[in-house]
Amino acid sequence: MKTAKNDALGMTKILFSYGSYNRIQTLVQEGSVSSIPTKFNILTQLESVLEETNPDDLFVFYFSGHGVVDYNDKVYLLPEDANPQKPFETGIAVEHLIELTRKFNLKRVVFFIDACRNPEDGKEEVGRKYLEGTSFKDSEIVSVFYSTKVGYSSFEDPKSGYGIYTKYLIYGLEGRADSNFNGEVTYSELSNYVIQSMKDWTKENQKLQKPYTKEYAEKAEDTILTYAVNPETSLADAPLFNPYNPTYAFRSFLIPGWGQYARGQEEKGKIYMSIFALGVLYAGYQYNQFRSDKHAYESAIGIPPNPRIAETVVLNYFLIEPHRQQMETSRTNLSHALTALLFIWSANVFDFYLLGPNPKEKSGVFLDLDLENQGYMGINRVGKLGYAIRF
Repeated sequence: MKTAKNDALGMTKILFSYGSYNRIQTLVQEGSVSSIPTKFNILTQLESVLEETNPDDLFVFYFSGHGVVDYNDKVYLLPEDANPQKPFETGIAVEHLIELTRKFNLKRVVFFIDACRNPEDGKEEVGRKYLEGTSFKDSEIVSVFYSTKVGYSSFEDPKSGYGIYTKYLIYGLEGRADSNFNGEVTYSELSNYVIQSMKDWTKENQKLQKPYTKEYAEKAEDTILTYAVNPETSLADAPLFNPYNPTYAFRSFLIPGWGQYARGQEEKGKIYMSIFALGVLYAGYQYNQFRSDKHAYESAIGIPPNPRIAETVVLNYFLIEPHRQQMETSRTNLSHALTALLFIWSANVFDFYLLGPNPKEKSGVFLDLDLENQGYMGINRVGKLGYAIRF
């Protein structure tokens, strides 16, 4: 899915801004080796986080990307290093992820799955088929909320840059799902809001996408996911952060590192700007040195040559040649300094376009936060994990 990265980062920001989660981790394609959503990284980090959770904590798992269904209707998510020729062996079974939550006796588990695959005709992306046969004991809520039923399409929104399903998830978590206006968004309110909103969307756009929920345990009580804010401008409607914005590109073309710094890569930008500034100072020094040596050479006074006095040639060599050699040395040093500046500028352009950004603050590529549990309107909300993944 083209919008998978935006979906994951959008959900990360919503959970961080409007939820009460002690730890939020996000895996997307761009990032450090440990934050790329490979099968090993996903399972390793997931188990590490689960080891820190308590049975009463709220566990939220969000996924946007591709997946497959086997002949037993088991859903497999495809990580970054999945082999399309062996999707079941290299994929991650959602059933396995749910079993992990059973292992740690979690009582409140919510999965948001915006996963789809290409049907045989290649025209649309088809949603996942739900899992069967998993039971939980003494649970308050264990639920999976899928973007669409199998056989139906999962569409993307070209205006917002998000998937339609995730767009309404964001709307709902921000506060539009708060149907009783008590300042909280519960799981039931969110699912009802998203399902109804997408029904309206499908009618308006003449497209079929059918989200649905699947509970795997008896729901003893509703679960608060976020507090309602209803911002004036929704994250889903705000302009998406574009690290290759022409404004950033112009800045990097003008001053190496300026564009990287402006788009969130502060440390890298400072390094480029510092090296370039030193290079400019050194080139300026060499230029002044060359001008001085050139002036000394041009103003050097020699003895008028006389063919009858051969010594004048030798004397002029010792009087003028040192100045000429010094001028040529300065010219060479200046050329080297300008070449170094050109190399720094070229490396900066290469880095800007080809190495790609990984701005922690702006994108939330990897967040590991320890926050105190906070209550809202007299109600304690215990949250442990928000997990957003892009495949």
